[in-house]
Amino acid sequence: MRHFGLKLWSKDFIRNKDFVLSAEKALKDGEFDYLELFALPDTYDDTHDEVKKHFDGIKTIIHAPHAIQLLDISNPDEFENNRQRLKSSQQFADLLDAPFIILHPGMNRGESYLQESIRQFKAFNDSRLTVENLPGYCSQTKRELHGITPEEIKRFIQETNAHFCLDFSHAICGANTYKSDIYEVLQKFSDLHPDMYHLCDGDVSSTNDSHLHYGEGNYDLKRLVLQYTTPDAYITMETGHGIPTDVQPWLNDIQYLKKLINN
Repeated sequence: MRHFGLKLWSKDFIRNKDFVLSAEKALKDGEFDYLELFALPDTYDDTHDEVKKHFDGIKTIIHAPHAIQLLDISNPDEFENNRQRLKSSQQFADLLDAPFIILHPGMNRGESYLQESIRQFKAFNDSRLTVENLPGYCSQTKRELHGITPEEIKRFIQETNAHFCLDFSHAICGANTYKSDIYEVLQKFSDLHPDMYHLCDGDVSSTNDSHLHYGEGNYDLKRLVLQYTTPDAYITMETGHGIPTDVQPWLNDIQYLKKLINN
């Protein structure tokens, strides 16, 4: 049976407590199978009591900050700062016994940036670290990225012993960046035996990662799930933008997706 996860940010425990309570109820009622917590830098001390209070005992995966929060592992001058920015993720993983900490490759494109990202990833020396494939560019910073192709992610896995999170939207956007067949690219990613997955809807011809709710785009979601994930896959619903008020949009998502893949 596939498992579907709900994503929260550590800042929600400070700024959006109604959403946290709504998420807690849905998880404890079994509407979702696990929590993915995005751990912003330096938030552990202020939020760990609340996080433990609401989600202790719930299966959790941690997502580390990325370049938007200034954690860019392709920059050698930022190594010690990056280590500090990763610290809250590791602390939350300890607190909630999380098996995976998802960490993006860095900014820019080219062999030297890829090598530095791999070096820092390995130097962090945490067996829970999980590399996530990226789109061709960051829509917020407008900068190119690496860790886009199956070949680059394979190097991460081989050289660091990393786990792997396959992000479907990133893979589709990256394939479109390189004008590659998206399903050939997805098969190559699938052949790397991902440990978990991220799934949203979007424009199948675009290079922009849009995080649409299921049914708002034209991704062949049924094919993505049934052909490229394992029967016991962990799939985080990375859908929606803006500040949520409750979990109803994600309840709608999971109902839509389960109906789609079961028919």
